[in-house]
Amino acid sequence: MLRLNAAATPAVFAFDAFELARLMAMSGLHLAVTAPEGGLVGYALAFSHDQPYDGEEFLALGRSIGVPFHYVDQIVVDPHARAAGLGRMLYERLAEHATARGANVLCCEVNLSPPNPVSLAFHQRIGFNRLDDMATVDGRTVALLRKDLPAGD
Repeated sequence: MLRLNAAATPAVFAFDAFELARLMAMSGLHLAVTAPEGGLVGYALAFSHDQPYDGEEFLALGRSIGVPFHYVDQIVVDPHARAAGLGRMLYERLAEHATARGANVLCCEVNLSPPNPVSLAFHQRIGFNRLDDMATVDGRTVALLRKDLPAGD
């Protein structure tokens, strides 16, 4: 995960082994995708609304959404595995997890500065809507996104 995370920076927040261990211990919503030959080719880090996650985007979305949600902190797919539908598949699994636990909203953020137009277009294609823009303490500007899920999906 550290290798994929480093390769995806600055599109996602860079973490070290200590921060990764902290995030992994905080939630059971994390997913991993492995290649047939065994290497990690993608992952998702996600948190439900009632977990003690302290990310500023998570906290801002929690204040504005007002219903149970699942927050997707990061989805990263190895550049060599892109266009294989892994990002969409990870979101589908997270949506299943959310609705099975009574949350009918997925939310996330996408960088506007530094710009990440490919990710923003992907999220719009799979049904995310832009709620607001937010300046973060680390100097980024992000689009806060929300996707409503059908009940029992």
